[in-house]
Amino acid sequence: MAARSRDRRCPGQLAIVCARWPAFAVALLHAGATAGAEVPHTLDPITVTVTAPRLEVPLSDLPAAVDRVDREDATRARQGLQLDEALNRVPGLFAQNRYNFAQDVRLSIRGFGARAPFGIRGLRLLQDGIPETTPDGQSQVDAIDLLNIDSIEVLRGPNAALYGNATGGVIAIGTLDGSDPRGHGAGLLAGSHGFRRIEGVSEAAAQTGSWSLTAHELRYPGYREQARAEKRLLRLHAQQSLEAGDLRLHLRVLDAPLTEDPGALTRSELDADRRTAAPLARVLDSRQSAEQLTLGAQWRQRAGAGELRLGAFVTRRDYAQQLPFFGSSQVAYERRFEGLHLGYERDLGPTRALIGFDLEGQRDDRTRHCINAALEPSCAPPGQPETGPLALDQRERARSRGVFLQTDTLLGSDWNLVLGARHDRIRFGIDDHLRAGGEDLSGSRVFDETSISAGLVWHWRPGHRAFANAASAFETPTFTEFANPAGTGGFNPDLDPQQAHNVELGLRGDAGRLSYDLTLYSARVRDELVPFELDSDDGRTYFSNAGRTARDGIELGLEWHSPGGPWRLRSALALNDFRYREFTDAAGADQRGNRLPGLPRQQWFLEAAWSDGPAFFAVDALYTGRRNADDANRVTVGSQTTVNLRAGRHWDRGALRTEGFLALNNVFDARTIDNVRINARFGRYFEPAPGRTLLAGVRVYARP
Repeated sequence: MAARSRDRRCPGQLAIVCARWPAFAVALLHAGATAGAEVPHTLDPITVTVTAPRLEVPLSDLPAAVDRVDREDATRARQGLQLDEALNRVPGLFAQNRYNFAQDVRLSIRGFGARAPFGIRGLRLLQDGIPETTPDGQSQVDAIDLLNIDSIEVLRGPNAALYGNATGGVIAIGTLDGSDPRGHGAGLLAGSHGFRRIEGVSEAAAQTGSWSLTAHELRYPGYREQARAEKRLLRLHAQQSLEAGDLRLHLRVLDAPLTEDPGALTRSELDADRRTAAPLARVLDSRQSAEQLTLGAQWRQRAGAGELRLGAFVTRRDYAQQLPFFGSSQVAYERRFEGLHLGYERDLGPTRALIGFDLEGQRDDRTRHCINAALEPSCAPPGQPETGPLALDQRERARSRGVFLQTDTLLGSDWNLVLGARHDRIRFGIDDHLRAGGEDLSGSRVFDETSISAGLVWHWRPGHRAFANAASAFETPTFTEFANPAGTGGFNPDLDPQQAHNVELGLRGDAGRLSYDLTLYSARVRDELVPFELDSDDGRTYFSNAGRTARDGIELGLEWHSPGGPWRLRSALALNDFRYREFTDAAGADQRGNRLPGLPRQQWFLEAAWSDGPAFFAVDALYTGRRNADDANRVTVGSQTTVNLRAGRHWDRGALRTEGFLALNNVFDARTIDNVRINARFGRYFEPAPGRTLLAGVRVYARP
């Protein structure tokens, strides 16, 4: 068998120590100016492989729907607010909530993840190979430096089963590691509504190693009332090739002392003043703060006839939030999240095999305090006997152990067979420290789940591939989703994991200057987890299992390059039909046949980009179809289209490089909805997006 190429880059990442640092850009420049500034470096040849499926596979041999977003598309002339700026070009991926930092961006792939009231659910998120997704399935993205991304790989659908607790897909983010160093410099970005970002970078490379050290401070008063955000982030990604193997080190430090939550509006409030905050958001001064530190290391070396991979990481996160409703709305936790990942890959004749083991642990010390309508720290309504402010005090533990096997077999010259299997054991435990009324609500839940996948690629003619793929997957509730609707601590005893079975067929290839990627998929989900709110409650979101749902769709990606190379056209289209097959909601209403809320039936991205020497220009448009805000499909959000422009260039004078750019977002000042809160009470479904906004930036580097 001909030797298969290996991309030595390992997607793995660790970061973060939460601290505030003054004048970080100046210090960063000073530290980097004396370190390796004159060391020559050699660029490695590019290997077209994808790593999100765990086994590094040439894209042409992968029987799955995968998109790769490169550095320029992800970062050039971007604002760096949320991941959707880079990912709107991926067919089948839908993003919401760019402008509410207290709730985080909401991402969904083929409808998985759309139910999340905040953050990312249903997807596995990795940064440089290190999980941002905890064992219970939650993902936070505020510790990602969005303007220092090297590439993003998005695996849509079935093969995500090889990561365990996720049904929708995998998003694997790789950050810059200094192997192609920019040197040492700083930048300033400024834009509408008071946006400001100050940044610094120091990068260098030698023959056997490289490093990238970046830091930035972001301040954004926001488009709406009660929408300020302040954040500082430090990131280090270093690599070193040693005689025995390759070592990668990661550090990330996040300090986000203030991110306000403007809440959602009713239709009448939206029509009257799009920039206002929800009344309770103003009264309660709803906001959050977060500090996070992540450290990690990865090691790869030859071991016998194969390669050994070892990774370890630890994350600490302190978090506090005031939600925009009365009652138990003051949430805080201290989190410890750590993991160990081991893998061994080798060739066995025509088969390349990877066997691995994942061990992860999560411990959250969580509390909820109450505030009543008189703004008193009490769980009792005004005028009622005092009950104290503490509504929840518990230690939550999740431990996951997973073992997996993936193989890639060449069947002659025209066929590739990829098989995968994984078994997970996830244990959830709650230690009730409050014991309200003398009742101990401590308990545990244990889930043993097996996921399998099988895919076949046919190279039916040079440059063209057809593939088929089938897989099973599961998704447990998170600790937040396990909240007991009875209003006490402990577990919701009626909540179970959701199970998914996926099938997809696809074609991809190149026809002259045109590249295409067409995928048809079908997924059947049992015990889908869906959100609801109780009329008698204070605004908390709870979850139930929804019987059965069906997801069917078509995804089409096209890319065309002009003969000389300066022009590039990109199109990404997604058409879907997501419905409840069996579901009776908490009020007893039969929702069978209704569309899943929060998801458009169509989404279409178009982009035209021109790049010639030091200058570039791009215009893109995103059309989002009509979507429903509730399970009953009675409340709808109309279709919307936004158009954006970006342009810039760089100037070189000796070792000095200066970059400048301008961006105009929402050129036609469309009145769009940034986020829909599904099944919200009192008609508070809508979070509006800004109108036309301007962004300008300049960066200066002393190149090596």
